[in-house]
Amino acid sequence: MEVIQRACCPTSYRREDLTYYVPLRSTAADRASQAAQAVPRLSGYLPQPSVLRDYRFKGDVSSTKTELEAALREAELASCSVELLLPLLKNTVEGIGLEHANLSASNLKKIFEQKDILSKELDTFNRVKLALEHLIKQTDYEQTGPRPPCLLKDLSDSDSENRDLKKKVLEKETYIQELSCLFHNEKESALKANRFSQSVKVVHDRLQLQIQKREVENERLKEHIQSLETQIAKWNLQVKMNKQEAVAVKEASRQKAEALKKASKVYRQRLRHFTGDIEQLTSQIRDQEAKLSEAVSASNDWKSRYEKIAIEKTELEVQIETMKKQISHLLEDLRKMETHGKNSCEEILRKLHSLEDENEALNIENVKLKSTLDALKDEVASVENELVELQEVEKRQKALVEGYRTQVQKLEEAAAMVKSRCKNLLHENKLIINKKNTKLEKVDGNYSLLTKLSLEEENHLIQLKCENLKEKLEQMDAENKELERKLADQEEFLKHSDLELREKAAECTALSRQLEAALEEGRQKVSEEVEKMSSRERALQMKISDLETELRKKNEEQNQLVGNMSTKAQHQDICLKEIQHSLEKSETQNESIKNYLQFLQISYVTMFR
Repeated sequence: MEVIQRACCPTSYRREDLTYYVPLRSTAADRASQAAQAVPRLSGYLPQPSVLRDYRFKGDVSSTKTELEAALREAELASCSVELLLPLLKNTVEGIGLEHANLSASNLKKIFEQKDILSKELDTFNRVKLALEHLIKQTDYEQTGPRPPCLLKDLSDSDSENRDLKKKVLEKETYIQELSCLFHNEKESALKANRFSQSVKVVHDRLQLQIQKREVENERLKEHIQSLETQIAKWNLQVKMNKQEAVAVKEASRQKAEALKKASKVYRQRLRHFTGDIEQLTSQIRDQEAKLSEAVSASNDWKSRYEKIAIEKTELEVQIETMKKQISHLLEDLRKMETHGKNSCEEILRKLHSLEDENEALNIENVKLKSTLDALKDEVASVENELVELQEVEKRQKALVEGYRTQVQKLEEAAAMVKSRCKNLLHENKLIINKKNTKLEKVDGNYSLLTKLSLEEENHLIQLKCENLKEKLEQMDAENKELERKLADQEEFLKHSDLELREKAAECTALSRQLEAALEEGRQKVSEEVEKMSSRERALQMKISDLETELRKKNEEQNQLVGNMSTKAQHQDICLKEIQHSLEKSETQNESIKNYLQFLQISYVTMFR
């Protein structure tokens, strides 16, 4: 802490009695508040006009002179203290401008008010000083006689000093105003930069969130597409496997049919040979019936056997015909299986093509939906930005309205203060004139010339003061008129700003309604698209499940057909084995018959020779 010694104690007015503590590393707001609090402290240390009036009419001239000199010293000390306070205020304002502190508008207003009070107090100090100097001159003139040249010189010096002081004060006021303007501009630029950076951060965060959501959706869609591709590949592999199995079944059935055809041809050739041999035998038997009349009894037995063999042949022929019918039925079944397999494969391919077309249409619709969603999101972002800008404009206009209201209140307070001060000055002038008149009546006749001169000088001074007061009153009236005009302009501006605010509020409400309607439409569209996508996905899942069930059914049918084919092949093998066994039996019987016939021929030959 830096201790700065200040003067102006109300009793002794010594510089060592009063201290102000100003921190070296304090903030700009603290220094501004300390500077603002320092001025009302000094207002208690000023000599009141009533004290000066009491000093003027004491009993003894010497005592009045000493008291007046003391009062003048006190007034000078107070004015010096106030003049020392001005650089402190300047330093605080410079510190505020350099540190770019976030000083509120209330602190700035307090600083400007205290600056005005300081300038006014300086004016009052100067007026009191002039009055005291005049009284001291009057007392010196009463004691020592007239000394006009010295007094005029002192007056001119004091006037020049006062003018210099006023010039310095005006220069300091202009410098303070420039600093305040610079600080205000820098503060506005910093606020604008902060708002812009915040808006940029918000937009960046929103864009990042949207990008992340898009990436998640794209990944989910990619996974879904990959799963569909894997399922389609599995279905293609299953279709290929089914095709291969159908081709293998066809080849196996074709080979079996060819084998059956070959076997039937062989059996037919054998039957033809057997029928030719039988016809030859019957012709031989008919030729030799006459020769075999004696062996009828023996041949009857063989005829019965032969009839049995013929019955067996007929049975074999019937079995062969049934085998042919079965083979034809099997061929028809194979053809039906081939046609059914072809039709089922074609239907599966058609369904796969339709699924691929539907997937392409869904992808196109997804792209369209993504584009529409992007457009809707862009519109929503633009509308949100417009809303933010409108809200910022409303806040600025509200802040301007509040600032104008505070300025109007301050101007009204300043006008009231000026009016009260004018009234006080008029009252003081009247009191001074009355006291002067009473003093002129009390003065002795010996000093009539001196009193006349002093009265003339005082009257001249009073007239000058009255003229100054009249000029000041005229200036105050002009200032009041300007203030009234400014107040009227500000009221008009406030009305205009209120109308603009209402219009902007109506626009904001309309935009908010439009936004809500657009958001609702977008949500409805999104919900509809989501429902459509879900319904399409369900339909696809249903179709996939139906296709899977159809594939299972077809696989089961193929398995059943393969089982039936295998059972039929086994049955055909068994039948072929039975036919072969019966043919072998018939061959053995035919051989035995041939052997018996040869034996009969040999016996007949031997007998008839």
